[in-house]
Amino acid sequence: MLEIASQIILCLLLAALIGAIIGYIFGKSTCASNDCNSHETDKTEDTHVAESTSVETPAAVMESSTPVAAVGTTTDDTQEEEQSMDAPEVLSGPRNGEKDNLTRIKGIGLKIESMLNDVGIYHFDQVASWNESNIAWADSTLGFPGRAKREGWVSQAAALATGEETEFSKRVDAGEVSSSKKS
Repeated sequence: MLEIASQIILCLLLAALIGAIIGYIFGKSTCASNDCNSHETDKTEDTHVAESTSVETPAAVMESSTPVAAVGTTTDDTQEEEQSMDAPEVLSGPRNGEKDNLTRIKGIGLKIESMLNDVGIYHFDQVASWNESNIAWADSTLGFPGRAKREGWVSQAAALATGEETEFSKRVDAGEVSSSKKS
């Protein structure tokens, strides 16, 4: 009897181990391919990294090999970067006091919507009018490089601005997307 019980326990432990391994493998790969906005982080709040706390002496600062540009001057790289990132049309507030629910665009959760609102983006037509330099500006401003282009924000916003529905916006409206639920 004891032998049978120990075999059952051993089989259960083995099955649990195999299940955990399979779950880990499949769970890890599905987040990369599915909509994982529920795990979205706000880089402006969550990634504050303490800078070096050591105090450099004036001699150590003078020995630094990094050249410092004179105040008021810009380097060619900085000028090119500024020219390639034009800010899109921004508003001081939503038109008629009502903003669009930008979380209906796949890839925009509550945190990114809040960040967009903070810089003056409130409506689908604003996002729909973005060009390449506006997308570069958004990537830089939001701290999510390549996300707007990868998720197709402009095309989704264009559809939503004309009153069309997307599959994702239907899911948001039905309350099926946790990252788009307002608390």
